[in-house]
Amino acid sequence: MTGEAPITSKADIWSAGAVLYYLTYGKEPVDETPKPPYGVPQTRSILVQDVLHHCLQRNLNRRANHDWLARHPLTNSNAIV
Repeated sequence: MTGEAPITSKADIWSAGAVLYYLTYGKEPVDETPKPPYGVPQTRSILVQDVLHHCLQRNLNRRANHDWLARHPLTNSNAIV
């Protein structure tokens, strides 16, 4: 909204990552990083960690896209997290 970067569908990916982060850690992501909040242990789910890492990328070119997220084992299976 500040004009620093164009608003694209990658904003939706960030939002999905932020929602997953909140559901996982009970807090919103701070410092635009997938790392857990101070004093909170990291989730043991490698699948959740992977989605957070790919969705909460500040650099739009490194952030996942909709196709990647739709094909990820966390979102595309009956994975146990």
